[in-house]
Amino acid sequence: MRIVAVGVDPIGLIAIGSNATGIIAIGQLATGVVAIGQLARGGIAVGQLALGLVSIGQLSVGVCWSVGIVGIGTISGPGFILGLFGRFPREAGGKGRPVNASALQPWRITVGTALAVAIAAGWWFWAGAAMVDALTRPGGILIDLPQ
Repeated sequence: MRIVAVGVDPIGLIAIGSNATGIIAIGQLATGVVAIGQLARGGIAVGQLALGLVSIGQLSVGVCWSVGIVGIGTISGPGFILGLFGRFPREAGGKGRPVNASALQPWRITVGTALAVAIAAGWWFWAGAAMVDALTRPGGILIDLPQ
């Protein structure tokens, strides 16, 4: 198991570099449980183009929660983020609408659920499968090759 990996295609618990893959990945195309970079994807993604379960970025797509300048998420934070089921937590000054399932209209629940499933499927194909593969394959992050 590599603790720290640095380079062009680093794979390790902490990976730093272009196309970094790790538990904590920092780089231009970062894939990891915590990914920080220009094209970040994974569990918690922070970057200019962030795709994650929780995403923070200029263009942010979050399966569960999204915050940034522009984006979409099941629940949104501050920024011009389309929150399929509203905003959470309530922003300072009373702006935003907190998540309140009883106040949601049936059409919004239906459309929001369909879009949330589509976002989750997209996350799995573009981020989740690559992250799970990097974690569990022989020679990956958590499983060493036999010596």
